[in-house]
Amino acid sequence: MRGGGGRRMKTLITNATLITPTERVPGGWLLIDDGRIAALGPGPAPAADRRIDARGRYLAPGFLDLHAQGVGGHDLWDPSEVHFLAATRDLARAGTTACQASVPATEEVCRTMRPRVGRAGGGARVLGLYFESPLISPAKRGAIPPDWVRPPSEALARQLLDWGRGILSMITIAPEQPGALALVPLFRRTPGPVGPVVVALGHTSATWAEAVAGIEAGITHSTHTYNAMTPLHHREPGAVGAILSRPDVTAELVCDGVHLHPAAVRIALACKGVRGTCLITDCVSGRANPVVDGAPRRPDGTLAGSILSMDRAVANVRRFAGVTLEAAVEMATLTPARVLGCDDRRGSLAPGKDADLVLFDDQVHVAATWVGGDLVWDDGLDAGGA
Repeated sequence: MRGGGGRRMKTLITNATLITPTERVPGGWLLIDDGRIAALGPGPAPAADRRIDARGRYLAPGFLDLHAQGVGGHDLWDPSEVHFLAATRDLARAGTTACQASVPATEEVCRTMRPRVGRAGGGARVLGLYFESPLISPAKRGAIPPDWVRPPSEALARQLLDWGRGILSMITIAPEQPGALALVPLFRRTPGPVGPVVVALGHTSATWAEAVAGIEAGITHSTHTYNAMTPLHHREPGAVGAILSRPDVTAELVCDGVHLHPAAVRIALACKGVRGTCLITDCVSGRANPVVDGAPRRPDGTLAGSILSMDRAVANVRRFAGVTLEAAVEMATLTPARVLGCDDRRGSLAPGKDADLVLFDDQVHVAATWVGGDLVWDDGLDAGGA
């Protein structure tokens, strides 16, 4: 918010319980100046142009969803700017301040998304693009259309990198596909919008050995862990076993109660810990497939994304796994920021970081969301002058 003469107004949030996210600070305050966190702490608060009373609610870093496709009837790659903005504002209503857009890997989509990446437009900011296809197993494509899947080759990889130049932040690869392993270092050497392109293991028929080979080649993340991949078996641990046993791979979890049994969530957390686990939504627009038993599904019953929101993911993981609020918030903020390499700017409450913030109550119902210091969603705040 700007005052007279173009001066950026300082906003002070008071009477908040700060989740940093590694600790809880009751009776805290946070000062926003020029889109950044200027200062925070307990005790006496500094002066500001605008004051907001948090009324004891929790103030945390904004949620970072590494895997979002659409919401509220709109795909994030919709050519309509109006529809795109509607989707980002719906994400912000649930506390998401930044996301990675999982999009079809086409030149047209990249052309549409290029001016949107990194821009704040009154809703969640898209940090980069996530190519969930085409370098995946046809047998484990899930709801991905068959014509989106193509055999790996260096020519295809370079075409994808050309289309996604500067905006591609993550790609899923099934390492067992012929020629796939050689492509992992190529993507890892490529700069993305916030850090090097991250290569994720997913939509894969890989054996344990093939998954480990992919990890050794440079895979550091996993796409919606457990789903669309070879399961853990005591004689053939598969892709799931490789992910759970390797500390150098982070795991996405869809905690909607449909994609994963709560016990599977607990097992993943026991293996990966908070620093190795990212809460995601894999949310979709809801236009293509009907919601059946809590999730969108293809006519054959195949899961086709989710209708989960990040605030519910945070609430659910506490219920499923009995973790602390601080741990749940870290899995939705700092851990995904580390995965993308942008934890120097977001993911925790610290001076100098972007003022991407979410205010919520004990049930993780969002009262307000700020992106770059701008209030983009509120459900009634007590605000006034200094």
